Amino acid sequence: MLYTVMPLERIYSNRNEAIPKDKTMIPTEAEYKEISLPHGRIVTRREGDSYIIERINSTDMKDYLCDEYSPGKKYYH
Repeated sequence: MLYTVMPLERIYSNRNEAIPKDKTMIPTEAEYKEISLPHGRIVTRREGDSYIIERINSTDMKDYLCDEYSPGKKYYH
């Protein structure tokens, strides 16, 4: 059993398939944006015209229970 924050797909991926043979197929860097909260911050990733919440860092435990800040959801503010 592994206790890790990395997705299992990344851990068990075939490393040879991850290396692009054609230099034009190298993926571009994702654009990230940090949004401040009263007790911490959330990190979002740009996807098209919207931002998707990647993670939350907060000192208030109620922020982690807030459905509005759930990772994977669109950020509308």
